[in-house]
Amino acid sequence: MHKSKNKRKLRVFVGPGNTAGNAHYIARSLRMVGAKARSYAYEKHVFGYPTDRVVLQFRSLKKKGPVKLVNNRFVLHPLNALIRVVFFVSVLFRYDLFYFISPITFFENHADLGILRFFGKKVAFFFPGCAEKNPYDELNMMKYSFCWYCTDTKKQTFCLCNQPDKKKARIRKFEKHADYIFSRPSTSGYLKYPEKAWPMWLMTDPPKQPVSMDKFRNPSAVRIMHFPSHRELKGTKYVEEAITHLKDKYEIEYTCRRMTNQEVLKNLESAHVLIDQFTHTFGLLSVEGLSRGCVVVCRLEEWARKSYPDLPVVSCNPEDLEETLAELLKDRQRMAEIAQKSMDWYRKNATLEVVGNRMLNIFSDNHS
Repeated sequence: MHKSKNKRKLRVFVGPGNTAGNAHYIARSLRMVGAKARSYAYEKHVFGYPTDRVVLQFRSLKKKGPVKLVNNRFVLHPLNALIRVVFFVSVLFRYDLFYFISPITFFENHADLGILRFFGKKVAFFFPGCAEKNPYDELNMMKYSFCWYCTDTKKQTFCLCNQPDKKKARIRKFEKHADYIFSRPSTSGYLKYPEKAWPMWLMTDPPKQPVSMDKFRNPSAVRIMHFPSHRELKGTKYVEEAITHLKDKYEIEYTCRRMTNQEVLKNLESAHVLIDQFTHTFGLLSVEGLSRGCVVVCRLEEWARKSYPDLPVVSCNPEDLEETLAELLKDRQRMAEIAQKSMDWYRKNATLEVVGNRMLNIFSDNHS
């Protein structure tokens, strides 16, 4: 629990990356349990996850003519670098702990980490996924794993997957300067001391209205939803093949499209089944589905099953999806029982207050 009441509240900077809304959730969860935390981002999130403040960077536009004189990397890169320096200086003495959503820190070369250590600041890293994974690690090269699937060369370039030595050096630099790293076995392959990493906890807001299990007793069509942020890596082709076959036998209302996060959360409240992904165990979307009483279908790798033994996710490989869904569609009572366990698990493990307390207890052990 919290330490002495006389102790000054921990001041936490979170960001300036906001992958899957993690900066947004982490800052809010820490505020909920008494810390002074604020989230920042260098760009607005594509799915609408907010932050307390956006420090926009100028983006190059595909323009020709006179505009090209200023709209190019030779002008924008120094300008953005200046913005980052000013931003860094403006927050340096306002916070005790700097909690980064990897791989983004204040500067592109991550020189800010050494400066933070020089001034006695604590540093934490959250490892969300691709940018931290060793693509040649056994866990990430197994069949159906994320790296086994991935052919996205743009993503691989951004994450340095095509430069493994450089990627490893970056992760080791983070590790050298970090007091805390929150990770999973699949994102810890480049760490020198992976056993020192804390679990990577995910969280989400509760539904605005209590979820009723009546949706499983209603004789209407079963609502199955799939939200592919990346169709290949989410295994969307397997989902659509299974749904096409099952529609001949069962009454199904299928939703499959990209939405803002608020639209996703609203839709999940009425969904019976959420099909997440088959590549790298469960992520935030699965947690959002669990919180809203959905039967979540998501492939869990062996390490994930051991790490989360009570997680009520229905796991299957992509070629088994049709059979797995058919078994669920035949038994609404079973779906309702799984959905109830999903909400129970969420309340026990993934509310902002629960995760906030876990993190604050870790930070408080070293905060004076």
